[in-house]
Amino acid sequence: MKSISISISILILSIISTSTLFSQDSIFKDISPDELEIILLGEQSHGDGAVFDKKFEMVKELHENYGYNLLVFESGMYDNFKANELYQNKQENIKIFNQSVGWLYTTTKVFQELLNYLETHPELKILGFDSQESNLFEEYFLDDFKTLCSKNRIEVSNETYIEIEKTMVARDFEKYAFNKKDSTELYNRINAVIEKLDQIPKNDIKTKVIVQTFKSVFSDLDFGLKSLQKEKIAIQNPRDKQMAENLIFIKETFPNEKIMGWGASYHFANKLNQFEYTLETESFIKKQIAIIDSVQGDSHTSAEEEIAQIKELKYALPMGQILKEKYGSKLFSLAFTSYEGLYYDFSVQQIIPILQPPFNSIESDFKKKSFKSDLYVLDDIPHQFYSSALGYLPLSANWENIFDGIYYIENMYPPKYIDYSDKTTEITNYNKTDNITGFIFDNDTSTPINYADVYYSNLNSSTVSNSKGQFNIPRKVSSKEYLVFSAIGYESDSVHISSIKSENNIRLKKSKDDIVLNEVVVSAARVELSAEEIIKKARENIEMNYVQTPYNQSFNYKVITYSTKDSVNKGEEAVIETYNKKGINGSVRPENNIYAEIHHLRTNTDIYDKKNTLNGIGSLWVVLNRDIILSKTNVLYRSGSYDLQKDAVLNYEGQKVYKINFSNNSPGSYSTGYGYPAPIASSGSIYISSETFAVLKYKHDIERAEYETKKTKNLVKQNHSIVQTYKNVHGKYFFNLLDVSTNTKVFSPKHEYLYSIFYKNNLVSNDIETNAVKTIKRPLTELKQDYKKQLTDSYWNDKPMDFQSHITTNKI
Repeated sequence: MKSISISISILILSIISTSTLFSQDSIFKDISPDELEIILLGEQSHGDGAVFDKKFEMVKELHENYGYNLLVFESGMYDNFKANELYQNKQENIKIFNQSVGWLYTTTKVFQELLNYLETHPELKILGFDSQESNLFEEYFLDDFKTLCSKNRIEVSNETYIEIEKTMVARDFEKYAFNKKDSTELYNRINAVIEKLDQIPKNDIKTKVIVQTFKSVFSDLDFGLKSLQKEKIAIQNPRDKQMAENLIFIKETFPNEKIMGWGASYHFANKLNQFEYTLETESFIKKQIAIIDSVQGDSHTSAEEEIAQIKELKYALPMGQILKEKYGSKLFSLAFTSYEGLYYDFSVQQIIPILQPPFNSIESDFKKKSFKSDLYVLDDIPHQFYSSALGYLPLSANWENIFDGIYYIENMYPPKYIDYSDKTTEITNYNKTDNITGFIFDNDTSTPINYADVYYSNLNSSTVSNSKGQFNIPRKVSSKEYLVFSAIGYESDSVHISSIKSENNIRLKKSKDDIVLNEVVVSAARVELSAEEIIKKARENIEMNYVQTPYNQSFNYKVITYSTKDSVNKGEEAVIETYNKKGINGSVRPENNIYAEIHHLRTNTDIYDKKNTLNGIGSLWVVLNRDIILSKTNVLYRSGSYDLQKDAVLNYEGQKVYKINFSNNSPGSYSTGYGYPAPIASSGSIYISSETFAVLKYKHDIERAEYETKKTKNLVKQNHSIVQTYKNVHGKYFFNLLDVSTNTKVFSPKHEYLYSIFYKNNLVSNDIETNAVKTIKRPLTELKQDYKKQLTDSYWNDKPMDFQSHITTNKI
């Protein structure tokens, strides 16, 4: 094992400490930023709070003192172009950049400080160089691309547009990876479009960006397909090559502007393949994996896999190397490193301690010199030494060939995340009320009616019956109110509030007007709307049927987990108030427009506290992505991926309702919203009003492909079931119930049944407000961030805890 002696390292630092360690008045005193064109600011991981804070200081100094006006993040290129366009056109405020820059940055306090700084320094622009696009790309790119093609008379078939949306926007391309004919045709179509794009005039920045984005995302698609095909690809070289091309594109588009890059040090490295793999490095890898094992279990990479990945750095060609070859001394790449402290590891979603670096490392030398926070230039140091500048893992290398400089921060700390507790609307105090409970049965068979509507005739308050036909709704004191009970296929019933009891058995009669259709006979006998036409009308009538302005809706949200390993029901339940700022309409990222606060929360377990804030009720944003109106990844918006059949015309509250059955002919994330492992089958039913063409009910069952866990090599099989109902409230439809359940079966590598896990997410509407709407500031995805649960909450006193679930434990 080769290493460098500590005396040599100290000698090196004693030389540079007098000449290149910078004084406190300027971080960049001796490198002349005014003579540079690009400064790349790296980071060890994406969870380095002290680095984020220091980089913000650097950005301000470079902008104010040296005229650097472009801050380019390791985030989607089109995402950030679109954010600038929406912001400059006053369609969105500065917070739109929370959707264009990666969430691992935008959820931090320092990024919000950066946005505040941008508002007072409008000449400073945020851009992105990544080929991996996200929110705004998914929302806007296809429409912008179609407009560009139409404007320039580029003919693109509807089939090709759908394929572009499916593979490049929704990234649903698994079936192409294993079908040579389909993948060849896909590449031929996309390359034909690129040839046409290359011929159009590019006289404006938007045209240039759309064309470059199309090529950039195609390269990412190519990378993804080859990865699925297990083609040998070194590290992330294809992505780094494209990111380098994107940053060069930005520099050529804005030739007179100086650029600050913000991203991972790995991507900004030069000649990283010159590092030396040592037993010292291997020892640290094993220690890191042991720490992660202690907090995460077996869901991450093994030590052997991590070692193989580090050894593969011998073949690395990061974007920094490509950029250094082009810009030479006009580019300065800066890495960061630390001796001790903590960082946030996003791969396991845990705070991880930094291992003490080797004694013969530059970090140890800095520690012995008592340096706290210093920057030095790596020039004229022809010696190898250890540094943990890449992922807190000590690597032996001649670091002057990899980075131009290293910034040392003695003690690392995780990012400081936004605290919404003092920025939100006041929480409504719920007074203790009596509840009306009971069961709803079929009048003839006495079987429970599940998902029946229960609502007040003149109020916005409602609920639905559960799988046992049971309901629970707060009693409203009003002499004019009736409680209405209704279900599709049944005659409605109502009871005056004065006559209602605390416990009730409601019996509904089947409607006599239901018609079971024979599709062939009906089509031949008379002209009627086809299933496809009905779905199309439902899609076209969304703006008419659903509120398009901001509104509040409160829910009761319950999450239940049951495992046959311990036969214990674990659950978390909350009353949550939401604020939808754009109304009810289709989006690929509906969570971006929804904000929420927890009013009351209770649980019978601590498993939701020990792990990340996105589990338990923190998963609400995921559940809302299954909403048939809010999300576009379903049969309503992507009906071309389904075979449709009109099954029946049913009665519901005096109106006729079409029941349409559907079966997925191209299952995948594009049509179902469920990604890897891809769905292999999905089917269900959708119920649509014949008068308004509003969706009233939606049922969808999805079967996923089997996959293998990383460390245990166990086999996992999942099935999902979605049930949703919508209710008319004063002329507009709001969803009343959204129930998403997942049945997971785990098998040994030999396919022997081991155990099952059942997850149930049940979301039921409580109340709706469209007039006196309250603004909520907390993003839905941050619902549980810094939430402090009350030890005692009287709200739950008269509400028995029920986290029971039902699971089929067959071993097939």
